[in-house]
Amino acid sequence: MTAVAICLASAVIEGLCAGSGVKALFATLRMPKYSAPLLVWYVIGVAYYVTFGFILYRLLVLPSPNRLAQGALALVVVMMFANALWNLIFFRARNFYLAFVTGSVAPVPDLLLFVCLLRLDSLAALALAPYLAYRAYAVWWGYALWAANR
Repeated sequence: MTAVAICLASAVIEGLCAGSGVKALFATLRMPKYSAPLLVWYVIGVAYYVTFGFILYRLLVLPSPNRLAQGALALVVVMMFANALWNLIFFRARNFYLAFVTGSVAPVPDLLLFVCLLRLDSLAALALAPYLAYRAYAVWWGYALWAANR
């Protein structure tokens, strides 16, 4: 239940940070080649919350949580909050350069979480792997979007 609550809270914050003009903003942008359509971004968002909900659940039910598990749990919560706040930069401020820069830094905690999960729960680490691959695309997309919309 805690994992679901964290995901719901994060989704609400993300929605508030993005605002109501997501579709309108996407319609005005020059999209990079190989850019996913808006519907696919919604699917990615759902996959994100399923993935992180699963990881949160796995961390919360560890039989003997230690400092590494507590640190990984805190890292997930901070990452989800930072991801939600990123929407302020992208959708509200429409600062695509800053969105690209902050999106380029985001793989650092992603990889740190992956290393923690490898030591704590291999199934949770495996669940994070597709997200890491997506992150590479997201960094490229962030740069290409900024370059196309300077």
